[in-house]
Amino acid sequence: MDIQLIQEMELQNQHWRTAQRIVLNIFSDVECRDTSEISQSSTSRTTHQFCKFFIKHYSYLLKWYSSQKEMAEVKRRYFNACGVKVLLGLIDGTMVPIKGVTGSDEPAFICRKGYSAINCQFVVDPDGQFRDAVIKFPGSCHDAFVYSNSTLKQKLEVDPASGFLFGDSGYGLSPVMITPFSPALNPEEILFNKTHSRVRSEIERCFGRLKNRWRCLHKSGGTLQYTPSKCCSIIFTCVTLENMCNSLGLKDPDTIEVVEDANDGNTEDNGNCSSVGRRQTNQIRLGIVRRNNLKSYLFANRHHCVS
Repeated sequence: MDIQLIQEMELQNQHWRTAQRIVLNIFSDVECRDTSEISQSSTSRTTHQFCKFFIKHYSYLLKWYSSQKEMAEVKRRYFNACGVKVLLGLIDGTMVPIKGVTGSDEPAFICRKGYSAINCQFVVDPDGQFRDAVIKFPGSCHDAFVYSNSTLKQKLEVDPASGFLFGDSGYGLSPVMITPFSPALNPEEILFNKTHSRVRSEIERCFGRLKNRWRCLHKSGGTLQYTPSKCCSIIFTCVTLENMCNSLGLKDPDTIEVVEDANDGNTEDNGNCSSVGRRQTNQIRLGIVRRNNLKSYLFANRHHCVS
């Protein structure tokens, strides 16, 4: 092989390694402009090339449970930790700030906190691994809307007996989505809400670790300066990278404050179904039955559950 060609290939590989380092530095908000000779346009182009490559080859790091055996192990671990039967994971949404969108789409991206954002829905398991992600809806979309239009909801409703998720009161109660009582009116409901809140706090910690490590997703790192579709690719890449870091047992990054709203002020009402369709009414009723059974079980076994 020609010596000149070898040198050119080596130079290209060196540029690619440098570009990869810069992309990861950008994601984690490390200042690198003074130490790099790559222009902003080249950095942006490389960022999106990296995301496209990473999603293509490493998206398997973020996946739903692949077998009944894996689901059974997750449910066993949740039961041992908090006494909750057939729990499959914790679900919540978080806002990732992006630059303002111009044109007629601008209002759709303004979230309830007053800035442009992508509303990202995630499900985490007992290890803090992200198991499902919906990263495509603008910031004005309610968490319940994102969930209702996700394939995850359809997947869970195929076999409700297989398990359920814990979500906050912004989600609608159903057999596969268990929300807290609002308000809690007796000791059983109070204990249930305390258990629900304690278990769900883990997903808030997961969001904190994600945004601490990949500061481009947190407002302290500014906003993602790309189109919404490219921002979604960056977010998905960061979440997948976070799963990789978690699997490798890497040390958690320094803490920054990540405050998520407990709900959007749009809470479900413990079974008042007068304003929804017949099918949704039936789902709520079945959800009430499942939640009441769980509430009674937790109260009856309150001395054996981990407090």
